[in-house]
Amino acid sequence: SQVLGRETTIVASGRTDAGVSAVEQICHFDIDDNLYLKRVAGHTNVLLPSDIRVLSIGVADDDFHARFSAKKKTYEYFFYCSNQNIPVYDRFATIIGYNLDISKMQDACKYFVGTHDFSSFSAVNTAVTDKVRQIYDMSVEKLDDVLYKLVITGNGFLYNMVRIIMGTLIDVGRGKISPEDIAKIIASKDRARAGKTMQAKGLCLKKVVY
Repeated sequence: SQVLGRETTIVASGRTDAGVSAVEQICHFDIDDNLYLKRVAGHTNVLLPSDIRVLSIGVADDDFHARFSAKKKTYEYFFYCSNQNIPVYDRFATIIGYNLDISKMQDACKYFVGTHDFSSFSAVNTAVTDKVRQIYDMSVEKLDDVLYKLVITGNGFLYNMVRIIMGTLIDVGRGKISPEDIAKIIASKDRARAGKTMQAKGLCLKKVVY
């Protein structure tokens, strides 16, 4: 609004929890004028705080909508296993203070893939009634000796869904539940059966596909 000199509404591809990062959030705004887009991006970045930047800007089709046109979203959840905090990781990853069986966590991922009612993995205070979502792909990847990330792609996500899935995978890695238990937890539609909601800082919106 400051750059354009008029009240302007920005629409994002979706909301994220406080403390969640994004490397490719997509937004749109509607305006009738022809703009020198590079100048708009540059002037906007001057006004923004240091932890957010416009990476690119362009003209979309008239029927494009940042939220409703989205087909897929990919989130990543970063975590590391250590008995001591590692400061360089602490800015974007959650520390897990015990060893995990990563192979069992990988095995558990396959039970999430597909179309399911994810009520067990939704915050209890959400107002959303339709909790059916489709997960296209999900895996746990090793990045170095202690750092890992969960990568999950779906057509949409419920409030806290990825963070609860991560907490449940941690239970698998600790041996508290088996990979096969995931199917039972999904079928139960009972939030109490799933794991805890992990910290927001490990979560990052990686990509939105249209």
